[in-house]
Amino acid sequence: MKREDISKAVSGISAHYIEEAGNGNYAEKRTFLLFLRKPVFLTAMAASALLFIAIWSIRTFFFSSGMVVYAYTYGTEEKLTKAGAVIHTGTIDDGGEQKGHPLMFYLSGKNIESVRFSCKNQKLSFTDWTEEREEYGLAGNFTIPYGEDEGEYDYLTVDWVPEGTIKRLHEGSAIAELPEDLKEDLIVMEITFAGGKKAVKAIRVSLLEDGTFFAAFDDYEISPSDTFVNHADAMTLRERSQAELSRMKTEKEMALETLENGTEKNPAFEPEKQVDFAARKAAEEYYGGTVFEVISMEVLKNGEEEIVFSVCVSKDGVIQEPNRSIVLEKNDAGWEVVNEGY
Repeated sequence: MKREDISKAVSGISAHYIEEAGNGNYAEKRTFLLFLRKPVFLTAMAASALLFIAIWSIRTFFFSSGMVVYAYTYGTEEKLTKAGAVIHTGTIDDGGEQKGHPLMFYLSGKNIESVRFSCKNQKLSFTDWTEEREEYGLAGNFTIPYGEDEGEYDYLTVDWVPEGTIKRLHEGSAIAELPEDLKEDLIVMEITFAGGKKAVKAIRVSLLEDGTFFAAFDDYEISPSDTFVNHADAMTLRERSQAELSRMKTEKEMALETLENGTEKNPAFEPEKQVDFAARKAAEEYYGGTVFEVISMEVLKNGEEEIVFSVCVSKDGVIQEPNRSIVLEKNDAGWEVVNEGY
């Protein structure tokens, strides 16, 4: 038998042993070849091959397929990749005017238990279109439970809001003049899967000089310099609303008490005193028949025939933004609501 035939018969056996078999004497070569033909050897080889395939399959299933996460832009369903691409969902100009959403995205994958989002320079908002999870507005860090239903994942949207950049542009800077931290941002996602396995992904966002945005999605390793990841999670919108409601109600009660006692007047509350009480009462009665609870009312227009209020309301304990407007006109019967809404 030639050396090449031996090599074909035992592919996978170290070339070192074949070389020794080829160079040994006839008896040694014959003994070696007979050993290779024994069923026990062939069985061992087959078992080893099957074991290798099984281990590779398990590794692939649990450490690869089960931990794959993708990111897509909301609305256009464009997949974010390592190479990156210009996002076509929103722009911003030198005056700070924003059109659309520079980057609103959602994650797709399997068996995601939760995701902790952290933003380095700007802010994030989170909306659950299934209305099953608590939501966040203009926050730097928060954690979202995902759960077993993968069909819900694309309803969990994260909106990147470059409020710092917009503010600077409103102040007179041009895009080309902005510092790097207002043209570049990093969104880190710490992903926990069912079973406890974890992965870290990140989206890098860049503002281009023409007002468009470039984004890339890839694996990420958190470094000691990423201190923003260690910030505490923000309050949910509901928690923020409850805290704000409590503060505003306290201020309102204090202002009313000050006016009733005839002591020093509260300038912030003074405009409401000057409005016809009947108009204010008519507006409050209007909201009494709706799902909204009035928190405060600010006068926008105070005329003899028409009064307009800006009204801060809550719904199910959550402050609604922006404020609503209500318009009342005076007729023979008194004040009547003629328009209400945003």
